[in-house]
Amino acid sequence: MKNLAIVGLGFWGKNLVGAIQGASDDVRFTAGVVRRPDASRSFAERRQLRLTTDYAEVLAAPDIDGIVLATPDSAHPDQVIAAARAGKPVLVEKPFALDRASADRAIAAARECRTLVAFAHNRRFLPAVREIRTRIQSGALGELLHIAGNFSSNYGLRFQEGMWRANRAETVAGGMTGMGIHQIDLMIHLAGRAKSVHAKGLRQVLTVDVDDNITMLLDFVNGMTGTFTTLITTSPIWRLSVFGTKGWVEMIGENRLLMCEGNGPVHEIVYPPVNTERLELEAFAQAIGGGASYPVTFEEALHGVSILESIAESARSHQVVAIAP
Repeated sequence: MKNLAIVGLGFWGKNLVGAIQGASDDVRFTAGVVRRPDASRSFAERRQLRLTTDYAEVLAAPDIDGIVLATPDSAHPDQVIAAARAGKPVLVEKPFALDRASADRAIAAARECRTLVAFAHNRRFLPAVREIRTRIQSGALGELLHIAGNFSSNYGLRFQEGMWRANRAETVAGGMTGMGIHQIDLMIHLAGRAKSVHAKGLRQVLTVDVDDNITMLLDFVNGMTGTFTTLITTSPIWRLSVFGTKGWVEMIGENRLLMCEGNGPVHEIVYPPVNTERLELEAFAQAIGGGASYPVTFEEALHGVSILESIAESARSHQVVAIAP
């Protein structure tokens, strides 16, 4: 059993604790780092967490095997560097960083200190994603041509002045920052590295200074194209499609997969729901223990940050932007 400390007990931090506490034989949370203990005390008591306001305290604690960061995205790089220097494995929520320079600093520290850094791209653990990757690798789709996605929801309608996500400095590319980064990671996972992006951002509804509609066109190194849209002011939707010369596959929601080969009929698979947060935390625990490697590499995480930064730049400049390798 690996003991973790959660840093940040907002909505998502509490969700991560709830995903495993009392439900996993591999991992549990035993400590929480918060700014305002009184606001989290009731939750901590129910979930058997000891609270502290001092990040350094859990980094030095011998009974803490790993750190999970559920903090504002701009704080991640420095917090990862501190964990690396303390020799504590760390799982960092996405996006890992908001710019490539700070991401490079954090990874350099992790490599220097030989510290495990894992990245919370939990959709990698979906059975439908595994099936898409298997079909790509088997050649069932033929030569890959295009990947397309839409990951949207209405969480932006709750934005108010003073919320950290309602700040353009934190939400640098609208819904791409908090939601779209998941499908950006899957596009890297399924289609490889991207070389350029052309993005358009609009603030159609929100009164805070954050774009609520972002659309992008990607060119990949392997010759594929990609399109992706995210809105934070509409009903929730998840779609991800891959097209090849022999057929296509499409995820509708996280558990439904449609497939077509040639001119044949469309086939459907519906997978049972899975708790991807629990799966990513258990994978982190296994990697801490020297088991299977965590399935998102440093290179993939860095490339995802490069794409996110380039989307934000392209949306501002209205120009095609080259993506750092």
